Amino acid sequence: MRILLTLLFALCLAGTVRAEALRGFLLTKDNYQLTGYFNVLEYAPTGNLITFTNDFGDVYSIHPMLVKGFGFNVEGTSFRFVSRFHEGQWFFLSEVVPGRSLSLYRLPDSSNNWVDDSMLQLFSTPPPTYYFLYGKNKILPIPRSSFRRTLRGFFEEAAPSLAEKIGKRGFRYRNLGEIVTRFNELKSGARRRL
Repeated sequence: MRILLTLLFALCLAGTVRAEALRGFLLTKDNYQLTGYFNVLEYAPTGNLITFTNDFGDVYSIHPMLVKGFGFNVEGTSFRFVSRFHEGQWFFLSEVVPGRSLSLYRLPDSSNNWVDDSMLQLFSTPPPTYYFLYGKNKILPIPRSSFRRTLRGFFEEAAPSLAEKIGKRGFRYRNLGEIVTRFNELKSGARRRL
């Protein structure tokens, strides 16, 4: 009887672990999609990495420099991540606001139960939370402490009217998504007039 209960407990535990894993895909550098389960995204001194279990049950620890990105769905919400290199570290960044000219990306944190960001506390200078992706995969970190100076300098040539508004009501750090949307509207409007 004891063996039967132990076996039943082990099967329930295995089913629970499998249910917590997130079904998704991994996009390789040569554009192949591998399907499997994502267990956790965690931080390391060189950036962050994910634990991935392929459909055959093999478990891998995947560093961002090895793949283009990954994605999965949770309760109907789609999560997509791209791998990017910034100041000596590789990160998986999630897309917040997609755009044709400018996109906003975010560093994952523990607000999602599949992210372990406890290692971030050990960083002497933590990486910025938000990033702009523009041009040919160029990346611009948006530090909270100097976001006004950073954004004004960034928008100075491309959208001077927007650069003047940075820091004013509706154009603050918490409004980064709206700022990116506004910039993309300005750029698409300029294209139509030409």
